[in-house]
Amino acid sequence: MGLALVVLAGCGTNASEDPTATGWAFTNPGGGGAFHAIGAGPTGVLLAGSDLSGAYISKDGGQSWSAIGALRGLGGFWTTHVSAVGFDPQDPDILYLGTEEGLFRSRDGGHRFERVLEEGYITDVRFAHERPEVGYLAWHPEYNAAAGAVFRSEDRGLSWRKVGNLPSGLRILKLLVHPSNPDVVYALSGEDRFTCGEAALFRSEDGGQGWRRVAAEAGQIIDAALDPAEPDALYLSSYGDVWDEGYRCVHDDPDGGFAYRAVREGNRLRLTRLSEDLGPRNLLLWPARDRLRVVDLDEREVWTNAGGSWQRLGGWDDWEWGWTSPDHSFGTSPGGDAKTIAPDPKDPEVLYWTDWQFLYATHDGGRRFAQIVSDEVSPGRFRSRGVDNIVPFELALDADGHHVYAALADLGCFASDDYGESWRSCNQEPYSGSWGRAGGNSLTLAADPERPGVVWIGQAQDIEEDHTLLKSTDFGAHWQPANDGLPGTILSGLTIDPKSPKERRALFVTAGGDVYKSGNDGLSWTRVLACGGCRYTAARGGLVFAGGEAGLWRSADGGGRWERVGPPVFTGEDNPDFWDSGWSGVAAIRFDPHDEERVYVAVFGEERGIYMSDDAGRTWSRVLAGDFLWDVRVDPGDAKVLYAASSSALFSGGYDPGSRGVLMSRDGGAHWETLNEGLAWPFARRLVPDAERGVLWLVSPGLGFARRPLP
Repeated sequence: MGLALVVLAGCGTNASEDPTATGWAFTNPGGGGAFHAIGAGPTGVLLAGSDLSGAYISKDGGQSWSAIGALRGLGGFWTTHVSAVGFDPQDPDILYLGTEEGLFRSRDGGHRFERVLEEGYITDVRFAHERPEVGYLAWHPEYNAAAGAVFRSEDRGLSWRKVGNLPSGLRILKLLVHPSNPDVVYALSGEDRFTCGEAALFRSEDGGQGWRRVAAEAGQIIDAALDPAEPDALYLSSYGDVWDEGYRCVHDDPDGGFAYRAVREGNRLRLTRLSEDLGPRNLLLWPARDRLRVVDLDEREVWTNAGGSWQRLGGWDDWEWGWTSPDHSFGTSPGGDAKTIAPDPKDPEVLYWTDWQFLYATHDGGRRFAQIVSDEVSPGRFRSRGVDNIVPFELALDADGHHVYAALADLGCFASDDYGESWRSCNQEPYSGSWGRAGGNSLTLAADPERPGVVWIGQAQDIEEDHTLLKSTDFGAHWQPANDGLPGTILSGLTIDPKSPKERRALFVTAGGDVYKSGNDGLSWTRVLACGGCRYTAARGGLVFAGGEAGLWRSADGGGRWERVGPPVFTGEDNPDFWDSGWSGVAAIRFDPHDEERVYVAVFGEERGIYMSDDAGRTWSRVLAGDFLWDVRVDPGDAKVLYAASSSALFSGGYDPGSRGVLMSRDGGAHWETLNEGLAWPFARRLVPDAERGVLWLVSPGLGFARRPLP
């Protein structure tokens, strides 16, 4: 077993502030998933809510982040999805996270969270600045329900009760609370990722008991913000006019509307149009005491009306987008357009931006934005600051001991030239489609165990179609198709027979559930098993296995003849979406490097587990029971030491207490212990031991890639 010390420079976590920052050290390119919310507290603490890996917190303005998950108290199945963030306006230690399973509160600056509302999908939580004991939250019975309600707290968020009755069919995106009169509150409804309600603004003047729609003459409301200089007034922006009676959702590609200032006159708001000179635009509002700034969502630029006329401050063509491309940067939040931006309450020049993949910030009033998820440590090479939210599938180590390759959903192909200290995109045009080099979908890869720089990877624009197998001989810098004979279906389970001739490798892969073989280094392929439900393969010296929802299959002659082996529990549900939570079956097949006859398999699904064969796969016995087992590995230095990977989450989140993360046995599987130090969530999909460096690599859904010394 290796005893090497692993150090990850700038990995984006602060050990002195993060109680989980021991053990596993993460290394990622940064960003990549859907962020539903971002916000800043009164002292600059940032929270960002993701759709897969919970929340992220930064205490240094986004220079570094750490993940908030089950180890900090997010304890429900769908608490991996954080849809709202909130702050006490005076006490920086009190923080809030809205999830698909209610509201969580921290009283110690984010080290630990406790649930204070048991159920509901929470989309916003706000408190009155001068009366912080009073706050409101936006509640929905389900994540995809347009049935919004408002809850009120009068004890600083410890308890909540529903107030009033809003009209039916609303999806509440955003709340505004008067800073000194907490009985005055606004609720903005609209469209988000999952459903839509009428794009309208409602006002209550009695603590949420009664509600009245306001500013209907402005049309479909996109955003609203209180005037910092005069909080009895507010700013509004609209998508434009109402085209159809009875509309409920924002129309596709609206032409855009205008920005307004609204002042109360009796029982109505008097609107003054402010952006006539800009013309119709889809605007988000960023007011300061002496000016109004607006963010044009369509053109991705910032304007201000300081001095009585509108001036353009900056736009995407002069902003920094990191490792992605302009086409995939500065989009809108999946939590709704109105949740895309969040001003910093202590600095009017600072604004935060969240979208489907990244987080951004400006510190100069909107002239320049830059992403705050990663640092460019050298040209084209990036290192995460600790905020990721990615869907990793596979990781492979190059024969040279320095290069590492990663296959992911959405991010596609990434490679490291320095053993994970930094990452570069290795996506190949045109095989990643509209992603270009900014992403793609790669579900499988394999690196040659003896030839440095030789690696194969599957690449596609969409995860469910048009996959192409590619080969590189220069560490992923350039790729050539290695797809002759393969159908354009989902590729998974690529493996290399390490005992095949070095220059004419035998490779196996599954395509659309069937097994294909290449005997010439991937130049051409032939179907060798019409399995219909095989997703993973393994090969060594002519002994080949293939498995998936169709159970486990074995060939002793290099893929010529096949037989089904293993107990009935190896067979899972007939579901082609093998990344889906409803899938079950053989998820990994691993040879023991110390014993030619010993093989292990991980079987994912209820009442399954890790199984071992001592006779080359003819008979099997279970060595670990579990519902969420994805992988098994044998320590390269000790045949008695086993590692197993368990995760209830893969593609869309979901935390189950039966998800055990990384497990280790020191006695051949008789007894097991967890190895989860440093994991916000106990999610482990793949484990890759590196015998030369004495390092164990982890592929963790949502969190990404991590490594630690082999114990």
